[in-house]
Amino acid sequence: MVKAVLFDFDGTLADSSPGIFHTALYTVRSLGITREYSDEEMRKFIGPPLRMCFSVAFGLDESLLDSAVRIYREEYRKRGMFMMSLYPGMEELLRRLRKEGFKLAVATFKGEVLVRQCLENLGILSLFDAVSGSNEVETRTKSDIIRHALADMGVDADEAVMVGDTPTDRTGAEEAGTSFIGVSYGFGFRKEEGAVDSPFGIYLRLHPEGVDMIEKIETKNAPAAIGPYSQAVKAGGMVFASGQIPIDPATGNVVEGTAADQAKQVFRNINEVLKAAGTDITKVVKATVFLKSMDDFGAVNEVYAEAFKASPVLPARSAVQVGKLPKDVQVEIEVIALV
Repeated sequence: MVKAVLFDFDGTLADSSPGIFHTALYTVRSLGITREYSDEEMRKFIGPPLRMCFSVAFGLDESLLDSAVRIYREEYRKRGMFMMSLYPGMEELLRRLRKEGFKLAVATFKGEVLVRQCLENLGILSLFDAVSGSNEVETRTKSDIIRHALADMGVDADEAVMVGDTPTDRTGAEEAGTSFIGVSYGFGFRKEEGAVDSPFGIYLRLHPEGVDMIEKIETKNAPAAIGPYSQAVKAGGMVFASGQIPIDPATGNVVEGTAADQAKQVFRNINEVLKAAGTDITKVVKATVFLKSMDDFGAVNEVYAEAFKASPVLPARSAVQVGKLPKDVQVEIEVIALV
């Protein structure tokens, strides 16, 4: 029986890539290195200890590693550590697990003092029973870090599960004797490898007998919820998306034009919400179309057909004319989809 859940930090609890990438590039530029690094090289920088990141991912000479680590740590404390955010649904997951009686810990290659500061900045430090990280000379392995967290919580390895986004996390869990859950929304695993794609997926793995957790879906690539509702919620393997109107999320303004023009923006928004929920428009099972005027049905229907052209089975649908829609737009569409 699982009594404790240990989380890696970077790429598992929080998307810290903006701060890490900024600080890594700042460091090599400070050392006089001007070459450009590929996305693949940058991604390799997340996870392992700093010296390994600079030597393996960036190919720095051994003579530069001490200076690189020093510069990186100084800049990260100044700026990089503030360039991060929790993954959508993560705080809700942590609070739910604590409410259910699970002990929680962080097991990361980040320094313990630094990761505590990061957790405090994110407002979730109080949710953890233990925080275990690297020592200053980076001699701890991932399994050492996991064992340290288990000892602090007074939990045996066979009563715990490690959650992480890289093979290093998986290997550390195996060596420490804990079970493991991989996540694909971070930097190492893909969903095809059996990794879960959201905090809700972690909850599902911890509750194979069934769940009643509702996950909030949120993305900056679609119009923000401006009232007491969510862009979408995920529950029981389904995504229930709120109605989308033709607002351009980049400007916050309604897209002008015909009902067909507005419908195209509506579907762009729907696609972004479904993407954030780990699914896509081909998994939609029900759609409801609200029109200001049924005279626009034909034009909107053409846009609708194009939006669902890749769907192996077209969703069930309702289409109704209403007296008025938010912001006096001409069309609003809501969908329900499978994950």
